[in-house]
Amino acid sequence: MCAFGKYQRRNLRIVYDAIGTLADAVGRELNQPAYLDIMMPPLIAKWQQLSNSDKDLFPLLECFTSIAQALGTGFSQFAQPVFQRCINIIQSQQLAKVDPVSAGVQYDREFIVCSLDLLSGLSEGLGSGIESLVSQSSLRDLLLQCCMDDAPDVRQSAFALLGDLARVCPIHLHPRLSEFLDVASKQLNTPKLKETISVANNACWAIGELAVKVRQEISPIVMTVISSLVPILQHAEELNKSLIENSAITLGRLAWVCPELVSPHMEHFMQSWCIALSL
Repeated sequence: MCAFGKYQRRNLRIVYDAIGTLADAVGRELNQPAYLDIMMPPLIAKWQQLSNSDKDLFPLLECFTSIAQALGTGFSQFAQPVFQRCINIIQSQQLAKVDPVSAGVQYDREFIVCSLDLLSGLSEGLGSGIESLVSQSSLRDLLLQCCMDDAPDVRQSAFALLGDLARVCPIHLHPRLSEFLDVASKQLNTPKLKETISVANNACWAIGELAVKVRQEISPIVMTVISSLVPILQHAEELNKSLIENSAITLGRLAWVCPELVSPHMEHFMQSWCIALSL
């Protein structure tokens, strides 16, 4: 930790990366008061020194993501200001995209991507403990905008967060559930699928996570999703293995929650579905 007082910007990035890698490696073992007392004060000091438009935030946001995932509920004491700053950054960047003068910053989507990833880390670490933060924020509407962004990397991180929130606090997605499902399903039926595999993969996973939480409420988009998933399964050899696995799992989840809608069409996908599940 002595490095924080001596290292300059470029070397500090190495320190952030080292701390993040340590957190990834040791996981919950890091959640000890003695370790936190050493590690967190200098990180928080740097966090407070940097403005929301400073690109030196990128490695720090990534570092906090790893720490939040490692500490789990132990990150609760730091969560509120970190959560709120992510919201503020996303808001200011979305404004900067259309009106940089009013926003006071130049648009850089990397700020949105890193903030979405940190919110995913918080969701994974805090679990249902993030619900109170989500309920008092504008995250739902901001997330929907990110899911519709024209940049694939923004959509990729947005759908990852959508899936994470579906697991821990789906109730706060309800007011715009149909819109989330609609935009997620569109990621699976695009001529640019091979170019946006990671986006489709996360969208597919998010649909599956939403399905097991909202059950019958997913019925309006079931046939749309199936019509997209079946061709993916039928062309498995041409596509990413992770997308095939997620497509098969999501199809199974849809069949579980809406059997009356899925079962009449099983003859069209049963073979490719079973093959995908056996990979």
